[in-house]
Amino acid sequence: MAVLIALGIALAAVAFVAAPFFFGAAQASRSETGDEQVSPELQDLVAEKETIYAAIQELDFDFKSGKLSEEDYRGLRRRHEERAATLLERIDGAQAATGRPQALRKTRREKRRG
Repeated sequence: MAVLIALGIALAAVAFVAAPFFFGAAQASRSETGDEQVSPELQDLVAEKETIYAAIQELDFDFKSGKLSEEDYRGLRRRHEERAATLLERIDGAQAATGRPQALRKTRREKRRG
């Protein structure tokens, strides 16, 4: 009897841990505006934009902590900002083409929270 209870608890724990691997991919492909599918190109552009934003934040932190000289910081930040501006233009163009200007507004943090 105790073995069956322990086996049931272990099976429930494994299912709980493994569920995001099976069901997370389906949720990631949906837009937060509903069940509409968002183009893979738009998803890639938004992911790259978030990566660029994270890189800018990391640059700011490195500069404030003294790891980068001001000259290096300015050059890298300018390059990242130019890339972000290009990405935003491409995202706007892709959203205008699909007719959904508000698609993919959630940030990575909001997605992690629920």
